[in-house]
Amino acid sequence: MSEDVAIRLPGAADAAQLLTLLERLQQESDTFTLADADDPISVDQEGEQIEQIKRSPAHLLLVASLGDQLIGVLSVSPTHEGNVGELGVAVEQAYWHQGIGTALVDEALYWAETASSLAAVGLIVQTRNVAAVKLYTKLGFTRTKTPPETVTDDAGNQVTAVEMVYPLNDQGLADED
Repeated sequence: MSEDVAIRLPGAADAAQLLTLLERLQQESDTFTLADADDPISVDQEGEQIEQIKRSPAHLLLVASLGDQLIGVLSVSPTHEGNVGELGVAVEQAYWHQGIGTALVDEALYWAETASSLAAVGLIVQTRNVAAVKLYTKLGFTRTKTPPETVTDDAGNQVTAVEMVYPLNDQGLADED
């Protein structure tokens, strides 16, 4: 990873640039989907959300920046189970294969282990996203016993995805269905 790239918590002042980054990321990749893409929010609302996330023991938002430019983002949000955080990460295509995604996920796992109220961090990854599957496996995520599922990508195509989990505090959640 370039020495000039910083991994940090964003502030409300980053809201406009973060919204722009999320829009770019969604255009660049058909494996990156925003859950609320059809319900856009204002810069002020995004700034308020950023500040709320900072105060939550079950939420995390990190950005990768090169100078003043945001080039990557990572989020952890609680799932309906409550004690499992869903991880999402994306880096601008021009910065792929430079260790930025690895650094973001590594920071998130450190936070999850030392500061969160979570028992595990999980994700659903499209199997065609081989680089992501390899990254998550390298960092200690394991596939759950949940059978592969079909998800719809941004282009409307049906693709296969699998669930992966990183248990915290020796919870053994990877063995659960």
